[in-house]
Amino acid sequence: MKQILLLLSVLFTSQIAIAQTNEENRDLVFDSIDLKIIQRADSILSDSTKWNKQDDRICDDDIANGKYSLFCALYKASVDITGEYIHRRPAMQNVRFTLEKYENGRVVNHRLMDWNNHPDTRFEEVKKVLKESKDEVKRQIKK
Repeated sequence: MKQILLLLSVLFTSQIAIAQTNEENRDLVFDSIDLKIIQRADSILSDSTKWNKQDDRICDDDIANGKYSLFCALYKASVDITGEYIHRRPAMQNVRFTLEKYENGRVVNHRLMDWNNHPDTRFEEVKKVLKESKDEVKRQIKK
């Protein structure tokens, strides 16, 4: 019986540790690369004709067509600036966290895709999220 209780205790403790490591880190530390990524994404989405409102999180077609969802603009910007895409890079997380302020029930599973695709999301809001994200990075870098 003691062995079973010990085993259950170990399993329960390990599940708590796994859950804690899967939580999103909201204490972001930015560098100049993060700012450049968001600025590049903002320039990729220079006007509403460049915005793809039907995100599928597959960016090859966005890049080929020159019409980008918010996610794919960030993806392309990340690759353009750093040569790679890192899903939880502070720049990406900052945009995700910023758009949460404007989520209003528009997100079900994937923040960037769901919010981008929602019928109520307007291009002006996409630009607002990018601007606020840039401003937050600038504020922290200046500290």
